[in-house]
Amino acid sequence: MKKKGVVKAAGIVGLGTLFSRITGLIRLQVIAYLFGYSIATDAFWAAFTLPNLFRGLLAEGALTTAFIPVFSEWLSNKGEEEAWKLANNILNILFLFLIGVVGLGILLAPCYVPWIGVGFRNNPFQMHLAILLTQFMWPFLFFISIAALVMAVLNCRGHFASPAVAPLFFNVAIIICAFLFAKRWGIYSLALGVVIGGGLQLMVQVPYLIKKGFRYHFIISFKDEGVKKIGKLILPAILGGITLQINTVITIIFASILTPGSVSGLQYAMRLIQFPLGIFSIAISTAIFPRLSFLAAKGKKKELKNTVSLGIRMVFFLLIPSSLGLILIGKDIISLLFEHGAFILRDTLITTQSLFYYCPGLFAMGAVMILTRAFYSLQDVLIPLKTSIFTVCLNILLNFLLIGPLKHKGLALATSLSMLANMSVLFFLLREKLGDVRGREILYSLGKILAATAGMGAGIYILSFTFSNFLKLNSLINQILRVGVIVAAGVGIFGGLSYLMKLKEFKLVTESLKKD
Repeated sequence: MKKKGVVKAAGIVGLGTLFSRITGLIRLQVIAYLFGYSIATDAFWAAFTLPNLFRGLLAEGALTTAFIPVFSEWLSNKGEEEAWKLANNILNILFLFLIGVVGLGILLAPCYVPWIGVGFRNNPFQMHLAILLTQFMWPFLFFISIAALVMAVLNCRGHFASPAVAPLFFNVAIIICAFLFAKRWGIYSLALGVVIGGGLQLMVQVPYLIKKGFRYHFIISFKDEGVKKIGKLILPAILGGITLQINTVITIIFASILTPGSVSGLQYAMRLIQFPLGIFSIAISTAIFPRLSFLAAKGKKKELKNTVSLGIRMVFFLLIPSSLGLILIGKDIISLLFEHGAFILRDTLITTQSLFYYCPGLFAMGAVMILTRAFYSLQDVLIPLKTSIFTVCLNILLNFLLIGPLKHKGLALATSLSMLANMSVLFFLLREKLGDVRGREILYSLGKILAATAGMGAGIYILSFTFSNFLKLNSLINQILRVGVIVAAGVGIFGGLSYLMKLKEFKLVTESLKKD
């Protein structure tokens, strides 16, 4: 897979992710409309924290991180038959492991939920609700973890489309359940949607897995060479990939002691941050990881460094302008998307403030995904592990320092600052390990990207000022017009400036859109 092929694969993932993120925003709109910010929604987000954390750590984090390099090595050096045996072995081991984890999660919920929702202890009803919702949603982890393994296999076999689109079904399930059962079951309708959505996310990928040659066999062998290799990688990978997920949990714990609505506001802001993060950074890192693993397995160090440099530059090119755009028109977007029904102006302000302080760390979150995958492709999990521990400790310290003066805003800022530190440390250590990763080229592109982003920001500011003076935003149509025109103009300005500056990343994106 050449540069253009990596960008094209990322484009496929990004397009699928775009549709799933759009339905994700609709899902949030539905939740906001039906439930607003209340003790019930705060309880729901707190209850979803641990199953979702395990999803990020185990399913889409450590499992794929440890599995993809080894499965790629088996495909490259031992052939398809041995690779499929390894996949079956891991599938069966994972199945047994998940039954145990889900069972313990349900059984022990009354013990650990009070430590997640610390601020709920003064409200017995809210605490009881959070415990029941947590127990109800644990089976989600079973389905989503198997789905992640299927995704990893399909990505290694060059298929990216169905795994990218699968989360769409998760969002649709929650939306349908909310509308059908909200009046009868209240907030429990969302929990039902989470479980059904996880099952659907798995089922839509299975036909493509079979088409790629997978046939199920009952194989369980902990002594298998591939299993041992994955086993050595997976625990450090869990600990090394927890930074953003653990920071999110820590943020919820701190936010639970603030005024009601703080947990929900931070969660909604993080979901908006994850929109460009998912479309661009997750797409790039997903597409690039099998390529990095293949190059590492073949010992092609120079090409590996070039691919890492490309990934970082593409993340900067796509996420830095996204960050500024969200800062400048975040309030308009939040008001347009969510300020309806039970979601009121106060909720918009809380979410806007949280979003503002999350944005400076957006491009760092994306770069960390590329950098950690570079280490994992080299089957080095200790460096990301040590860096992750440092970052989590830094985030806790910053939360203590900033929650007093800035409240929920300080928690969002702490996440941004800790992720910037994480990116910087990982980049420095990767240079120590591989030598120069074309740092000058990255800085040269960064300078141009910042200049184009500044030009885009000036254009957005002028347009926003013009709309504020000549167009009253007292109707939904005017709000849609304002946001639509400003976003389109921002994309146009940034694209035009990138073309004039002859940015390589812009050229790669446009070329990848053309047919071969």
